[in-house]
Amino acid sequence: MGNQLDDLLARLGTGRWSILHCVAMAYSSLFLSPHTFGGVFLAPRLDFSCLPPSNSTLIHSALTNSTQSSLPNISQPFALQGSCQYVVDTPGGEVEECVEFVFDNSTFSSTVTSEFNLACDRAYLQTSFQSLYMLGVFFGAPITGYLSDKYGRKRVVVVCSVVYLTLGVASAWLPLLSLILASRFVMGFFHSAVSYVSYVLMVEVVEPKMRIVAAFGAFNVWVMGVVMYGGLGYWIRDWRILQTVMTLPGFLVLPMLWLVDESPRWLIVNGRPREALQVLTKVASWHGVDLPLEAEMKTLMQEQASGAQKTSENSSVWLRLKKIFSEVLVLLRTPRLRKRTLCIYLNFLMVGTVYFGLSLSGANISDDPFLYMVLSGLMEVPAYTLTIPIVRRFGSKVPLFSFFLTSGVVLLALAFTPSVYRTAILTLAMLGKVAITGGFQTITFFAGELFPTEVRNRGISTSYMMSRIGAMVSPFITDLVGSVYPWAPFVVFGSGALLAGAGTLLLQETRGQNLPETVAQLEERQMER
Repeated sequence: MGNQLDDLLARLGTGRWSILHCVAMAYSSLFLSPHTFGGVFLAPRLDFSCLPPSNSTLIHSALTNSTQSSLPNISQPFALQGSCQYVVDTPGGEVEECVEFVFDNSTFSSTVTSEFNLACDRAYLQTSFQSLYMLGVFFGAPITGYLSDKYGRKRVVVVCSVVYLTLGVASAWLPLLSLILASRFVMGFFHSAVSYVSYVLMVEVVEPKMRIVAAFGAFNVWVMGVVMYGGLGYWIRDWRILQTVMTLPGFLVLPMLWLVDESPRWLIVNGRPREALQVLTKVASWHGVDLPLEAEMKTLMQEQASGAQKTSENSSVWLRLKKIFSEVLVLLRTPRLRKRTLCIYLNFLMVGTVYFGLSLSGANISDDPFLYMVLSGLMEVPAYTLTIPIVRRFGSKVPLFSFFLTSGVVLLALAFTPSVYRTAILTLAMLGKVAITGGFQTITFFAGELFPTEVRNRGISTSYMMSRIGAMVSPFITDLVGSVYPWAPFVVFGSGALLAGAGTLLLQETRGQNLPETVAQLEERQMER
């Protein structure tokens, strides 16, 4: 049934209609990536100095004098671990916690960190600015996926894009930190629809042989967004203006979304063959080809629609969420599938942690966070470009192990490289970024082949949730742990990458293998050693 529709898409070919849909869907990555890494420039970790009352004395002495001269009225220099307490000059000598700070604004003129005094016992809020976005992605993925299945790909993408872009501009001018943090969570929630549902719509309307090309194009638009973010951050040092400017180009996608059509595959599956036929007729007209005979089209519609009855059982979001938990239990119920599932979960958890950890570590690695962001984005291009031919030539297992091994060794080397070797540190970080990005792509391909067809969708969806857990944890490792022990994040990330590499060795290579269709077939085969 699905193959018949793929054959029809292949017959319709690639033309103006399919290119319009690919451009519209891929363009969303241009404004998503800056917000995904928003904490780097909008709420960075800053050096600070406590600003105690005049009749008090700081308890903790400052660490450096590098920026003291820039603020002549402040007697204490900036320190990453600045003084958080002071003693009131009274007979009792009471100890008080600092509530006001002076931040080092030599790099940024205004940030969420400095504007809302996110230091000392409020430092976790600075880290939460980044993590709350990924928490929103974590919860948004299953819910927006359900909504797109129920109400259509286009409708969900359009509505969520409008909300995301509007909130992206509006939240830049909110006066309260609580509202800003809440908006970060909501934007992360809608990120799932703008990104993942757009990707699904793009894949469903493109002929099979062009799907890899379309995916590669979308990935590189993501890279363009990261590079653009680095450039904008360099030119605009005020966080409110920066967030506004980096969001505004996204509104250009709205006219394109108005022109795109609903996925004909979704229309057929949901019992709307007449509308699907109208879309396919439009595609044929735009591409200058003829549709099959009416009888063939009717048969295709009927067969596809009959299969749809099996997919319409979930009637609410809560049932969908309940199903996710039951699906995890299914993946862990039998021994061989359990082994594969746990290894894949480990890989996704570690690859998400290391990928986002490296992307957010510019302040720890380079003196120029803007250059680091640009280079970090550019390093993803060779990873996306080389991964596909490498996997086709050598399979998935060996390249994936090699990617994890390389990133693990490089990150551990970073932890013990003296800080005076700045060029060597930056080079190692970029090599690690190439390796972990290649690993991210490879495990995505590999997992799709390791899970039997019967449970593939639930396996992939829950695996991506594991990567989002890693993305939520990584800012706390880089900011809170790294502020105390600068070498520690790289030890954590490097060790995690090596652990994931060890887990990869327990997986079975799928290249040249007949992939199991059901869990029973997997358990019957003596494939694993």
